[in-house]
Amino acid sequence: MRGGRAQTARMTAIGVLAVVIAVSVGWRGLCQLRRGLRESASLELVRGIRALVTAAAVAVFALALLSGERGLLAFAAVFLAEELYETGVLVLILRAPEA
Repeated sequence: MRGGRAQTARMTAIGVLAVVIAVSVGWRGLCQLRRGLRESASLELVRGIRALVTAAAVAVFALALLSGERGLLAFAAVFLAEELYETGVLVLILRAPEA
């Protein structure tokens, strides 16, 4: 029983840390997004979107740790991988030289 409490306390601590990380990454992403829109900088805009997507995935990861739902961990991983792939392709398109 004692090991279960220690593990729950560790998962809660990691979950709270993940929430703090999600908020800080999300705030940075919002700043980049705003700067990209204001300056019409496509790459800065994509960086902001990527930071927001990462923050959302970390928030779902934190929720999974705090609630104990394993399915949310899989969702966070798949969501993050798919969104990073999409924005990566977008960056390649934006950086490609015009023919």
